[in-house]
Amino acid sequence: MSTEKRTLRIAAVQAEPGYFDLQACVEKTCRLIEEAAGKGCDLIAFPEVWIPGYPGWIWHRAVDFDMVQQYMKHSLRRNSPEMAKIATCAGKNKIAVSLGYSENDNNSLYIAQSFIGKDGTVKMNRRKIKPTHVERTLYGDGSGASLFNVVDEPGVAKIGALSCWEHSQPLLRYHTYSQGEEIHVAAWPPMNFFESYPPGSAPYSMCREGAINLSTTHAIEGACFVIVASSIFAQKGIDSWKLGEGDFYRSGGGGYSCVIGPDGRKLTEDLGEKEEGLVVADLDMDEIPKFKAVLDVHGHYSRPDLLWLGVDYREKAQVRPETQELPSKVES
Repeated sequence: MSTEKRTLRIAAVQAEPGYFDLQACVEKTCRLIEEAAGKGCDLIAFPEVWIPGYPGWIWHRAVDFDMVQQYMKHSLRRNSPEMAKIATCAGKNKIAVSLGYSENDNNSLYIAQSFIGKDGTVKMNRRKIKPTHVERTLYGDGSGASLFNVVDEPGVAKIGALSCWEHSQPLLRYHTYSQGEEIHVAAWPPMNFFESYPPGSAPYSMCREGAINLSTTHAIEGACFVIVASSIFAQKGIDSWKLGEGDFYRSGGGGYSCVIGPDGRKLTEDLGEKEEGLVVADLDMDEIPKFKAVLDVHGHYSRPDLLWLGVDYREKAQVRPETQELPSKVES
């Protein structure tokens, strides 16, 4: 076992997406990858549905067929030239990428995350296992394969990922810890301060403060570093997605990207909530065993004789045989 001190440099994205423009989204993604690599980063983390952006209008208008059609058109397909371009950019710049995007699979949408290694290989694809509240009007559920959300990236770390309110699901978090993650990507949409909403219009848990609290809990329970990546809404997004009509997102901004240590301390200074940029931090990986010695919820601090987690890893295909034998052909 190596006794050398291990330090990693990571970048959390806080930026405005490309909205209804898939190609612009891909170009901006590659620019940010190149910028992070130029800063010496080993990993860059993108927000929830960074491509083509978080569909904030769904919290105002349950039905908007024209907008959904455009959003679907500019969502990213898993096996596409656009994804290949991003993966090639990661490999060229020798930086790992945790990418959040709206996945278009035969014109069904999913809140997706993919992990691209430093060699430009896509090593993990997953979908949010349960979209939150009105997100279900737009996105489908992930299945068994989405539970394999931690990648052991050579020379970097074991890196896991969840989206938004997946961090409110204790069983899902526990399963993520069980895979030994050392760095966790918490991908979030824009969220404003609680005090910025009209009284009674938004619960505290659905504001910036709630997102940070859930992300901090993950860091403490998992004894891992947590990269919080969030996008922002600028005036272009407010106008094009008609966000000024409701209580959520009408003021724009909503950025709160940061890095949290394995004992729950915030390690970075915040950008302005309407400011674009990369939040960069150097992680001392020797901090992890220090705090795991105190609290390891999947190790010495567990009681599997009393409490345990059962998991079904099967991917539930829409069409699958119920038996091994296929029916014989019926002759006419």
